[in-house]
Amino acid sequence: MLTNSRIATVAARAVVRSVSLASPAASTASRGVTTAGEVVTARDAAVAGVWIRTSAKRDKLGELKLELNEGQKTLDDKATQEEYLDLYFADGIKLIAEVTDAGSDTKDDVDFDDDDNYFENRGILEEFSTWLDDQIDHCADVVNKAEAEAKLDIISAKLDSVLEKIPTDCCLPFIRDFLDPKFLEDETSSNLLEDDIFNMDKTLFNNAVSRFRLLLAKAAIDQVIESWKILTTVSDADIDRAAVEGISLQSEVDTLPLSKIFKFLQKVLSNSCSERVTAAWNLLDRDNDGLLDQAEMNEAVLLCLRVEQEALQALIQEALDARDVRAPLSTIGVDNQATTTQGWRQRRKERITKNKLIKMFRKSSKNHFDIEVETNHRLRCIYSWSNKADLDNQIKSVLVDDHGWSGRKRYVELSPKISESEFREVQEIHFAHLNRIGTEIVTSFREDLWVSQGKRRERRLLIRDSILFLTAVSSIDFVILML
Repeated sequence: MLTNSRIATVAARAVVRSVSLASPAASTASRGVTTAGEVVTARDAAVAGVWIRTSAKRDKLGELKLELNEGQKTLDDKATQEEYLDLYFADGIKLIAEVTDAGSDTKDDVDFDDDDNYFENRGILEEFSTWLDDQIDHCADVVNKAEAEAKLDIISAKLDSVLEKIPTDCCLPFIRDFLDPKFLEDETSSNLLEDDIFNMDKTLFNNAVSRFRLLLAKAAIDQVIESWKILTTVSDADIDRAAVEGISLQSEVDTLPLSKIFKFLQKVLSNSCSERVTAAWNLLDRDNDGLLDQAEMNEAVLLCLRVEQEALQALIQEALDARDVRAPLSTIGVDNQATTTQGWRQRRKERITKNKLIKMFRKSSKNHFDIEVETNHRLRCIYSWSNKADLDNQIKSVLVDDHGWSGRKRYVELSPKISESEFREVQEIHFAHLNRIGTEIVTSFREDLWVSQGKRRERRLLIRDSILFLTAVSSIDFVILML
């Protein structure tokens, strides 16, 4: 049985699902173009069929929506109580991702002025940010990989100590209670604004956001180290440009400015997705001219995607470990502690469900930007469609001296570099997903839950129909044999 407050919350969710779970893809056809029509607009791309989103998942979602009965608005309306647990879990993660994507501390709809815990946790993050700024004064600016690893290990250890101040059991066990307040403004659910569970959610939600920001910083450290070779390897384009200018790039190999790494960590910790891309852009900008070649532009974007994917996977793992994933809805609340299921059947079911959700999320986080959004294709188009001032947006063929033993000359093709402002001009029209990376990933995860639940319902229906058919056939055969 559901408690009264939980029944009210579930009822409110049922009212607002049709709004909150609508497709997040906003129409970009009305977006303006900042140049005299040279940039391909969203409308041009749509007419040409460039961004028609087709995939097996979207086709399956369309089939499942056709099966909705009268009065059912979304696939949530077909969910069972057990399936709601997974859907509400995705909603809680999505709300955390939305806030961090926007670079804010909490949803604007919730007032935290009287929340002492909000200021305490915000102070923890600000204290760590100040400590991070002080670290740059105690080491050389340009460091090699070994030096960077040593310094980043210290920062990672500091992050672990800060994470202990915001333990998982203070927020993540109640993640299914996180509900966006802007969807609770209708008369049907207005009484929930004074509900004890909703008031409790403000503190817990802020704890979860603070913890996720710290997980993002840890993921950024891991990705900088793992991507060190990519970040420090001189590209072919840089080699060609250096050959034209007659300079050597040997002094730049295997080193990065530590100040840029720290600024990237700061942006990941406290700022929006857009600002994280700016910090990654500066990290890849070796000569500090604000321009990147195509490969470097791609890496700046992919670095931010990998950071978000790793941090979200860590958050999902912590949230699933914080509470039984199949604990009844009626037990989710501030007065209920995380329970431990008894019996080997329950423990086995818990383990299978957790592993299934983790595997599904990993697949969603990888496939969404690779397959659904087509990141590589969009990045190629952004580079091609942008108005690059460098080299007048033309490929230049030049003749340079070959410093080998032959002394011959060779032709070098120099592709124009792109500035961040030129990148943004097209990205805001055709790749707005980059401004909400976490939200995009979790939304895709929730769609995968819909597909999985729909397929499960179809299998059950098929099994039922098959049993009925075989029963009818067997009965007829038996009657025939008895005649």
